[in-house]
Formats: sequence, structure tokens, C-alpha cells
Amino acid sequence: MTSDELTPLFEEMKRVLNDKIDDETLRSELDKYLNEYHVDVDAAKRGILRKYGAIDSASATGSSVVKKISALTGTEQNVDVVAKIVSSEHRSIRGKGIDKTVVSGTLGDDTGTASFTIWEPGSAEYPAGATYAFRNCYCKVWNGNIQVNVGNRGRVEPVDADIEVSGTAAGAPAETKKIGQLTGVEQNVDISAKVVSVERRTISTKNGEKEIVSGTIGDSTGTVPFTIWEPMDLALGAVYDFKGCYCKVWNGTVQVNLGNRGTVTPSFADVGDVEYFPSVQSAEPVNGEMKKISELDGKETSVDLKVKVVSVEKRTISTKNGEKEIVSGRIGDETGTVPFTIWEPADVVKGGSYMFRNCYCKSWNDTPQVNVGNRGRVEPLDAAIDVAEVTYDRSGGESKIRDVHEGSGNVTVRGRVMSVEVRDVVIRGENRTVWSGILADETGRIQYSAWKDFGLKEGDSVRVSDAYVRAWKGIPQLNMGERCEVSRIDSDFQPVGTGGSLRTVGEIMRTGGGVDLDVEGLVVDIRAGSGLIKRCPQCRRSILNGACVAHGPVEGVNDLRLKAVIDDGTGAIGAVIGRADTEKLSGMTLDEAASLASRLGEGAVAAKLASMVLMKRVRASGNVTVDDFGPSINVNGIKTIEVDTAAEAKALLNDVEANLS
Repeated sequence: MTSDELTPLFEEMKRVLNDKIDDETLRSELDKYLNEYHVDVDAAKRGILRKYGAIDSASATGSSVVKKISALTGTEQNVDVVAKIVSSEHRSIRGKGIDKTVVSGTLGDDTGTASFTIWEPGSAEYPAGATYAFRNCYCKVWNGNIQVNVGNRGRVEPVDADIEVSGTAAGAPAETKKIGQLTGVEQNVDISAKVVSVERRTISTKNGEKEIVSGTIGDSTGTVPFTIWEPMDLALGAVYDFKGCYCKVWNGTVQVNLGNRGTVTPSFADVGDVEYFPSVQSAEPVNGEMKKISELDGKETSVDLKVKVVSVEKRTISTKNGEKEIVSGRIGDETGTVPFTIWEPADVVKGGSYMFRNCYCKSWNDTPQVNVGNRGRVEPLDAAIDVAEVTYDRSGGESKIRDVHEGSGNVTVRGRVMSVEVRDVVIRGENRTVWSGILADETGRIQYSAWKDFGLKEGDSVRVSDAYVRAWKGIPQLNMGERCEVSRIDSDFQPVGTGGSLRTVGEIMRTGGGVDLDVEGLVVDIRAGSGLIKRCPQCRRSILNGACVAHGPVEGVNDLRLKAVIDDGTGAIGAVIGRADTEKLSGMTLDEAASLASRLGEGAVAAKLASMVLMKRVRASGNVTVDDFGPSINVNGIKTIEVDTAAEAKALLNDVEANLS
């Protein structure tokens, strides 16, 4: 960008940075990021603001929005919050077999408070009473409470300001309902109800024994079980206002819960006549929305269906209250068929016609499943119903491997078998044989598991139909079950090479992780845990304070590692880079790192590595996972991408001229 083109950006950054940087340095930094490193404007803003500790960087946080705590809904994926830490603690947790430290507690502003977790705190303390800007956070709702999370794409910046904190906890908006209206997904609901039964119990938790109150409450529309997770006295037959409840469904039964933000107070509300139903059924019949099978999307909470029973079986399952009999099978109409489960004993026969009332639906493998819970019922119909010959499903056509994602059902793909491995496994006490390996087409590679012998051989080109997809550690896996069909075909594609298929971070966030993927972008950050580390000589786990989580105190072996963040303009991804690729990328060997650490400390190694790799454009290859912490790549190969400044400038000029013409 020319000096004139930089001027508006310079003025904006000068206003944001205030007196934290002089004009000459700011112009130099902008020129370096944009004209030397060739990053986009947003990445340049983030880099400069992070480097010089800007406070008010809301204008340069990309697509994030700034919100007060009371405005949070629990669904935000990229939000900035400026708040004071009310309480905080460092906790050790174990995730994916690895021990890690997180910081959690309560933060607040003048509108309310919320719980928070910083998943990558590094060495910072985050003391109570300090004010910070929590950048690029994502939010969730648990027990009706808003939770603010700072993952590997977020950051926490000190703010030199004092904030008056309101004592009100932020939560999902409250709604008032009758018991017969509950669906089991409510996060903040108020109920007026009579206590039908009640008991105090002591349960065991990870923090020791805890006393709770449970039983059944009801109104004129029905009864439900409840649990209050703090001890209190409730009178049998008395009416109370239960506020701030959250609901769940267990074995088809709606359950009401009161956590630490819920309240129970005596009520004068008229809840009508309450009749106790041991199976927690609705006291008054409730009808749902009438639909055809093909109209189901798997999200219905109250739906009616006129169907014919195609198949049926009674099964006994184990529950926390003992064994329970359920009825399951398949139902259909003229538009298709779907699986069903009735969670209470019922007399339905194969070939019979029925009205399934007030059902709720879920989706598994992209196929809706119909459930009849304690509020539903099944009524015989004196009518013949034609059933479609084909099973209803929502998938369609063939897919390319790069487009296959977790939860897909009835998947059809073409590919070449790159590897086959036969293993014996035990599933629910039964010995099974599974054939697994890698399947590839010209767009990508995917792990597969075949649960019967399809005669797969390395090098075969095959068409796989009626498969389904599950994810393991965020990586989609193609499963070939009993209904799957595999046929040999003439290859009409060239499988992607072992180097991997190039994906953007945006694509990864939409479709999930995968094996042998490539990501290209700028190294914009080096995270805690980088540099010279010690590993257990037996299991190669990284050790902390001279101890391995598996083998106890050990004499650690030196290793070199980078935990970097790569930004490609569509998003950021964490990258774990091993010794060989760290040496290749930085030019520093393990021996040189050990020598530097002996003289200046391990922190000097991390700082030196950062100076060598930050703002380099790289292409990283490896397996990509996606979880609550965001996407990450376990790098098994990396190379530096040389930037042809003249060619990129010419391409940019051509684009500008094309847009102006």
C-alpha cells in the first residue's frame, strides 16, 4: 500500500493506540505488516494492537462484537467482553489423556456477572479485582447460566480501568410454562407447581458427598420429577414458585432441575387439581403438530403422525432405576419410513395403523428418529395406510470425501483404498472383526471402518453406498455397516497425494477435521509450552516439574516443540510442531536450544524461536481435529512459502482494475 493509502488506516490506529506508540513507529509497523509481510488489514491491526498492548481494540477484532454481560445469550461464537475478575482459580484438568491447567471463576461488569474459563492461560495469574478485555470469546449456557470461554483463538488483555460489578448473574431469558408445556430443552424456566412427593438424599460427587432434594411436582397439566441440587425443606402438598429451572429429557421423561441460580418460594398460585401419574404422564391429553414422515427434520418437540408399523420388537434395557421395557422398530406412511421408540410398555403390532400423539424427534446419522415419551401416547386407527417402499433419509447423491462431515448418514462416495488393516475388537462383550484403513479421492482422504468383510484390497477403486459418518477426536470416519454396499469400479480420478489436500480454516470449521490435510497461512502467535521441553524417556509424554503423569518422577529427555497459531484470513488454527519441523522452520537445533537455555533460561529459547518464525508464511500438513477449544493440527510436515511480492502486487492490481472497469 502506498503512503496515501496507509493514511486512513494510520489515523484509525493512532486513535485506538492513543499514546502507546509514536507516529513514526506506527507508520513503520503498518508498512512492515502490509508491504513486507503481505498480511491483510485485519491481521495487521491485530498484530500491532497485540504487540503494543492496546486496550480499545474493538475496531480491529475482525468479526467479533463487543457486548455487556447482560446482553450475552450463550450462543455467541466470537464476542469481546470487558470485565473485572470477581474470583479466579487455577485448576488442573485432564482432557484427551493430557493434564493441563486452566483458569476459571467469575467475571463481571456493571450489568451482571458470568462464569468464565481461560483454556490456555500460560503463566499469567489473572487475580481477582483486575480488569481485562476478553477477546474473541465463545459462550455457552449450562444450568441456565452464561459461561464465557477463551479458547486458543481468544486472548485476554489487561485494561487500566475500574469497573463497578453488578451482583446479578447473567442467564438465558426466563420463560413461564405449565408442566404439560415442558419439552426438556428449557434452560431458564419458571414453574408454579404442587409438591406431589419429596425426599432428601445424599449422593456421591467428585467433591465428596452432597445432599439433594428430589421428588415429583405437578399442576393441572401433568407431573414431572424434579431435583434441587441444594438442601431445602419442602412440604408435601404445598405449592411453590420454582424459578430459574433448567430441564432435561432422560429415557423419554422430562426432568426439572434447580441449580445454584434457581430459587424456590411459597406460592399462592392456583395450579388446579393435580393427579399423580407414576409414569409422569400428562394429566390432560396434548396433541402436537400433524406431519408426514418426509416432513420431519429431527428437531420436533411435539408432533402427531398417522403411521403403519413396519417392524416392532420389545426390548429390556438397563437404567439407573433398574431394568425397563421399551418398544422400538420402524413406522411409515406414503412418504417414507423412520425408526421409533416408545419409552413405556405399549401394545403395537406389525402391520397395524396408529396415531402417534405428541412425539418428539431426534436426528442420528442424518435420519430423524421418533420418540414417544411420558407425554405422548399411541392410539389405534381403523384405517389402511400405504407405506413407501424406500426408507426416508435426508441425504442425497454422491459426495466427495472433502465434503463428508460428522453426522452424515446414507453416504455414498467413490475412492481408492490406500490401506487395509484387520483387527479383532470386543464390542459390548462380543468379539468382532473390523477392517480399517484410508480411502482417498481427488479431494481428500478419510479413515474408514468396515464391520463386515467386503473383500477390500489396497489399490482397489470402489463405490461405497449407505455408509454413515462418526467422528473420533474431531476427525470424521466413514463407517461401513451391515446395510452398506461396496462395488468395484474403474478408477476415473487421481487420489490426493500423501502431502494432503489444502483446506482453509473456514472450511475446517464448517465441515470438521480430517486426515492428511494442509493449511497455509501466517504464523501470528507462539503459545505457552513452546521451546525446550522435557519428555518422559519411557512414554514420550511431556513432563511437568520432573514428573510424568504415567510413570511418576523421571529424568526428562530434552525435546524441541512449537505451539503456534496459523491465520489464513478465514480463521486461526492451533498447530503443534515437533522437533524436526521446528528445527527446519526456525533454523535452531535442539543442541543450540539446550545451550541457550543453560545460559539464559528456557524462556530465552521460546523468545528466540518466536523471533525466527513469527509472520512467516507456511504450509503445514497433518491430521486436523476440531473440539470446544477450536481447530488444531498435529503437524507432520511443514515448509516455508516464499512470497513473490511482484507477482502478488500485479495480481492485486489486476483485481482492482477489473473491479473498476
